[in-house]
Amino acid sequence: MRLKTNVIVGAIFALLLAFVYFHEIKGGQERRQAAERSKQLVDFKESEVERLSLIRPEGGIEVERTEGSQWRIVLPVEDGADGEAVERYLRNIAESEREKVVVDSADALSAETAARYGLDRPRLKVLIETEDGTLDTLLFGTDAPTDRYTYVQQSGSNPEIFVVRAWRYDNLDKSIFDLRDRRVLAFPKSEVIEAARTGSAGPVSLRKEGPEWLMQEPIVARASSEAVDGLLAKIESSEISAFVDEAPSGEALSAYGFGPGAVQWSFTLGQDRRERRLSIGREDEEGRYYARVESRPQVFLIDSTLVHRLSQDAVELRDRKPLRVDRDGIDRMEYRRGPVLIFAAEKDSSGVWNIQDPPGQQTKSWKLNALLTDIESLEAIGFATAQGGEPPLSVRLMEGGQSVNYAQFFLRDGEIYLEQDGDPHAYKIDTDVFADIDLELDEVRQVPEAVDSTRVDE
Repeated sequence: MRLKTNVIVGAIFALLLAFVYFHEIKGGQERRQAAERSKQLVDFKESEVERLSLIRPEGGIEVERTEGSQWRIVLPVEDGADGEAVERYLRNIAESEREKVVVDSADALSAETAARYGLDRPRLKVLIETEDGTLDTLLFGTDAPTDRYTYVQQSGSNPEIFVVRAWRYDNLDKSIFDLRDRRVLAFPKSEVIEAARTGSAGPVSLRKEGPEWLMQEPIVARASSEAVDGLLAKIESSEISAFVDEAPSGEALSAYGFGPGAVQWSFTLGQDRRERRLSIGREDEEGRYYARVESRPQVFLIDSTLVHRLSQDAVELRDRKPLRVDRDGIDRMEYRRGPVLIFAAEKDSSGVWNIQDPPGQQTKSWKLNALLTDIESLEAIGFATAQGGEPPLSVRLMEGGQSVNYAQFFLRDGEIYLEQDGDPHAYKIDTDVFADIDLELDEVRQVPEAVDSTRVDE
């Protein structure tokens, strides 16, 4: 009997728990979610939106989703859209909440009421079309007297008039420029394998080999990977300042400065060798420059800082480090003035430098490490053509018995130039920097401490 009673009590308790869970907990969550949804201007999933329209008295903007979930502007012009800006716009709508109802559905449809709240000629009409063709329309009227709220009406069976925070309206009051793709060139810089410039700024041709960039025009030389990557990063991050002509004629293009001599850059991307071209026109009255890309018909304006980077002298893209030094791998260095050996030093397995020639010399190991650092960090301040000859000073760096760097320093017309075997270029070195490298034996050897002969041992 007691067992039967316990079973019945347990069953009742389980039913009570189920009731509490489904009604109070789960049901409470669902009721809260339903209440939150009821406050939303429009209840929709952003991923299901296929078309967005913004209509004003002066005209409208239409944006539609394309294949691959990309966005494109189709009215008033056809052009790429800023996908992030469109998605952000949809999120702003989804997150917007009605604050309070000011006119219920029974009275909201009268012409007098609509005019009172500026809904007879709304400042903005927003239309949202989803995958199944459902249309939601929001009408934005005037601001409330406090300017803290904006009157809104939604199409459908419940056309009541309510208010939203005025800043919500500000977030939705976007122009075509706000939603447009404003990237100067839409490419990831990591995919660029070639870059070339023509026009009045002078020719430049660059090719990427592995992680390094090589210059082929105006001369054949190593390019500065840092400088080239910096240029590409500047292009990648630059935005259009304004669109000035959607469909320019040939005559207009000449007026914008796209005639003979205009600076043009071409970029080759990826193994399929996709090309992007950017042309620079003349300067406008505000110091900006007209520009256009091959894939878009429009003429637009770009900032002068980008143009200056695109028009810089080719020398600014050259590699200014004449020596590639593996500091840790170097285990022998030889210093000569003309044919005369000043000193030769070797590094032992513990990383300590010792002078081998002339023999019997103690070494300032730290001094030779600092010297290697100075050599490794050498940068050219100018360039010339190598002339060769017997150098006043030469430094040979070796690793495992093999010569890996042979730097020859020449004094010409009061300037210091570094040359090296197999390199047709001479690199001008700052004289103060060279002074730290131009060492004598006394500067690297350790002088033994003198013994005090007058000291008397106690």
